[in-house]
Amino acid sequence: MAGHADILIVPDIEAGNMLAKGLTYFGHAEMAGIVVGGCAPIVVTSRSDSHRTKLVSMALGVLFVAGECAAAEAKS
Repeated sequence: MAGHADILIVPDIEAGNMLAKGLTYFGHAEMAGIVVGGCAPIVVTSRSDSHRTKLVSMALGVLFVAGECAAAEAKS
């Protein structure tokens, strides 16, 4: 539904950075960011991000890993 997205997926880190900065500064949105696809998620933060944004990004990475571990155990 338009305007009610919980997750936004972008094609590369540059597009993600532009989207995140725009939403943060103009829309006063709360953001969290990780890069997936490798052995472990990479937490992406900026020097200008708030402490809350950095903490939420780390929590998102932990939840992502927990979900991957649960999915791997379910396959076994």
